Amino acid sequence: MKSNLKLTALSLVAVMLTGTMTACSSSENEGSTSSSATPASSASLSSATKDPFEITLAMPILGAMPKDIQAVQDEISKITKAKINATVKILPISIGAWQQQMNLMTSSGEKLDMYLQFGQSYASDVAAGKVVAMDGLLDKYGQDLKKQFDVDYLKSALVNGKTYGIPVLKDFTTGQAGIVMRKDLVDKYKIDVASIKKIDDLDQVFKTIKDNEPGITPLGAGQSVPSDQYVWYDRLGDRFGVLTGFDNGLKLVNLYESKEYEDYLKKVNTWFKSGYISKDAATSKISGSELMKANKIFAYFLANKPGGVEGENRLSSTELVFAPVLPNVFSTTSDVLQAMWSISNNSTNAERTMMFMNLMYADKDIANLLMWGIEGKHYVKTSETSADFPTGIDGKTVGYTNQAWLIGNPTLTYTFGTEPKDKWKVTLDVNKNAVKSKALGFSFNAEAVKNEITALNNVTEQYKKGLESGTIDPADKLQEFRTKLKAAGIDKVIAEKQKQLDAWAAANKK
Repeated sequence: MKSNLKLTALSLVAVMLTGTMTACSSSENEGSTSSSATPASSASLSSATKDPFEITLAMPILGAMPKDIQAVQDEISKITKAKINATVKILPISIGAWQQQMNLMTSSGEKLDMYLQFGQSYASDVAAGKVVAMDGLLDKYGQDLKKQFDVDYLKSALVNGKTYGIPVLKDFTTGQAGIVMRKDLVDKYKIDVASIKKIDDLDQVFKTIKDNEPGITPLGAGQSVPSDQYVWYDRLGDRFGVLTGFDNGLKLVNLYESKEYEDYLKKVNTWFKSGYISKDAATSKISGSELMKANKIFAYFLANKPGGVEGENRLSSTELVFAPVLPNVFSTTSDVLQAMWSISNNSTNAERTMMFMNLMYADKDIANLLMWGIEGKHYVKTSETSADFPTGIDGKTVGYTNQAWLIGNPTLTYTFGTEPKDKWKVTLDVNKNAVKSKALGFSFNAEAVKNEITALNNVTEQYKKGLESGTIDPADKLQEFRTKLKAAGIDKVIAEKQKQLDAWAAANKK
């Protein structure tokens, strides 16, 4: 099913992007979604577009290659030929081979105009000169694109004051930290969901399930542990020096030395000792939704984003209810820069490529072609805002399907039939109302401490999951963990990050 494909893709990408707007108001966004969007004035286009040009766009593909990709790019080219005298060639590359192929293409001078950047490779590609600074191009040919973004989110992609990538316009937040629970058991035991506001409120809920539902573990953990979603600080990429409360006056702290971290470890260890958490939580690779589907657990933690609970309902084949355990939704640089579109330094016509990027973010027809394919062939509209597969076709047999995380501006596309019809409006509203981290826009360059980062990652690999799943008692191992982090150089890393953060704050008048 299309939704499942999209969710699977997002899960995979979230794993890949551990390295790392409010959108315009609804009326502004709606005003820039029609196919009449143009990249610049007719006068400026006449000279810049007099010669035809083919734009090569490299796009990662999850799963089998879409057999109708040629037909889709031909339909896109009909629009771009008329608007900017250019055609588009989509270069699909398996996501498993993506990084290797991109390294080869960008270093060999091969024909390439646009490609998707993942957060962890962005800074290195900029440093290596693989991508084009596009500020002047944006000003001249990207006006419709710029209208889609809150300026703070667009500025998050700045490197040394210049723009080298445009974020995919999606949810730009950490998500609402909370827990999803089986609705049938919530109803059966009359659990007051509205009364759950912090993790301490879960103790009695888990006890009720443990005492009355033999064979059901109250809290599932495995592929992820609660701390992956229960986040009260800006990670600043690697968690080696964080901003508690997403502010803290821009003063970094050692997360692992903080009282909040120790209190969290004590809490989950208490749950583990009480039999509330899966016994194999420290070693299991099974997701919460899979455990739920197998009828083994009552609940799991979730960083809920628009459409998130509905997606978990489908993945787990279970009706779930959600309760937040932290009050606010925050946006950070890492959340914004998960995926971006850049212009390759290999491009022989960056101007025309920017014109197309402008259309990709502002033209509803192009957005839906990239997302859904061809109307009537790959999808049918079920309402003005929703679509589904044509009769007799599903996610396995359709000739073209894509994922929202890579198409530029998915907020212009139709929602899948079973998704909330207002999913994209809610997404934009969440971005608009999120509490922005005080460090939004700052990215840490770890080059000066790369050896220490490697050593620290090795230490956290040894201790993190055992402690943060509750399996290991912090009284036994937390101090040992802290000591090894010190020996691996965490103080040096935090000092380097603080120095860069201070310089960034001064330059940006924070």
